[in-house]
Amino acid sequence: MKLSRSLCILFFASFVIESGLSQDNSIDSGEKVKKLKPSKKDTKDKKKLLQKAKVKALNTDTKDDKLDKTIVQTTPTSTTIKVPAVTDAPSPMETNWRVKLRTHLLTPYKKNVHPVKNHLDKVHVDLGMALIHLDLDEKKSILEVDGWMRLNWTDEYLRWDPKEFSNLTQIHFGADEIWRPDIQLYNNADGSNLQHYGSTHFLVFHTGVVLWVPPAKFRSFCKIDLRLWPQEAQSCKLKFGSWTSHGSQIDLGLFHNMSTVERLNFYTENKEWNVLSSYASRNENKYASVPETYPDVTFTFILQRSSPAYRASIILPCLITMLLVVSSFLLPPSAGEKLTVNCVSFIVCILFLLYFQTALPAMSDHIPLIVLFYSNTAALVGIAIVLNICCISLARERRYTGPPKWLRNFFSGFVGRILCLSNYYHQVSDTHQRLIVEMDDIHESPESDQPGRDLNAHGQAGSGVMRDWVLVAAGIERFFFLIYTIAFALVSSVYM
Repeated sequence: MKLSRSLCILFFASFVIESGLSQDNSIDSGEKVKKLKPSKKDTKDKKKLLQKAKVKALNTDTKDDKLDKTIVQTTPTSTTIKVPAVTDAPSPMETNWRVKLRTHLLTPYKKNVHPVKNHLDKVHVDLGMALIHLDLDEKKSILEVDGWMRLNWTDEYLRWDPKEFSNLTQIHFGADEIWRPDIQLYNNADGSNLQHYGSTHFLVFHTGVVLWVPPAKFRSFCKIDLRLWPQEAQSCKLKFGSWTSHGSQIDLGLFHNMSTVERLNFYTENKEWNVLSSYASRNENKYASVPETYPDVTFTFILQRSSPAYRASIILPCLITMLLVVSSFLLPPSAGEKLTVNCVSFIVCILFLLYFQTALPAMSDHIPLIVLFYSNTAALVGIAIVLNICCISLARERRYTGPPKWLRNFFSGFVGRILCLSNYYHQVSDTHQRLIVEMDDIHESPESDQPGRDLNAHGQAGSGVMRDWVLVAAGIERFFFLIYTIAFALVSSVYM
């Protein structure tokens, strides 16, 4: 009985336990199903996490692929260690010391500040020039110079010990890497070109000395003196100085103390201008508005025109014109050819004056001598034409009254001998002797022949009167021949 009771109790207890467990399991399974059904937010988050995981996996794969030179070492615990491969280190001979030196010098460098450690110190800049070619345009009063400028100064921030940089004693820098002086051409004639020197590099020495040799083309104003044109000499200057710094900040000097402008081996001579001399000088300018002084370096060029073309086309026609005008006074007083010669000379002078008007600039302070010579020659030729007309009129026009006695005696006496009028004087004296004899014969002859003899005597007297006027005309022309000869001689001596 006891056994049956115990079995019943066990059976009942197990039944109760199983029923409780089944209920719990049903509840748990419902909750699990609810948990297994994910929300939309969970699915989105999971997708984002999956994408991030894929990106990380791809990055790790690419990094592993780039590590080409790796050595994989295995350990007893089956772990792997990635060690980068060791490359060959550069030897000291392969080190670029120029790069290190540039980095050493330019890292703390300020190119907009004067290169002195004490702001009260001045920078000494030396200027020089080497000439390549020059040309002068006298009509525009502009001198064009092609050359090499030579500048050097000391930069206190560009010093180094060559022993620390593999014995490097010099290095190059670009045009915009270090400080450079603002040296400008004061009498610049090209306002649109203020950057004369371009972008030429600098050569820097370990002592801090900077050498700069830029090629440049300058156009400067030049005061032209055309008094002796076309055989004149001109003096033109190029004046250089700092544009913003005074003498207490930048002091100028001559490059290597050279007082001349060097001509390079490839200097090209100008076909019209010869450089007689060229020199450099240092000057100091003091202005009333400021207390400081402003130094400058001036290069002076003495130029001499040497052109045979001008001599052949201008000087020679001038001399020929002068000779034609003078020689026209030697022709007989009644010769009309002298008018033709003088008219041609006058036209030549006028044509040359028109050429000078177009070829030469208008000068307010002086006039070229050649222009004065041609203008005076034109005036003298005009006067000569008037004199020729008067003398031809005196010699050709029929006159019955003689010239004034004092005028006849003036040209028939001592002055006549100086003017070589003896031929005309003897003709007049012979005529007078014949007239005197004939007049005596007329007085002694019978009265029946008086009317015919009067006509003959009157005709001979008229011819004698004409010879007197011819003498006077010849004397006037010879007198002006002397005056013109002296005038042309003086003008030629001054000009030539």
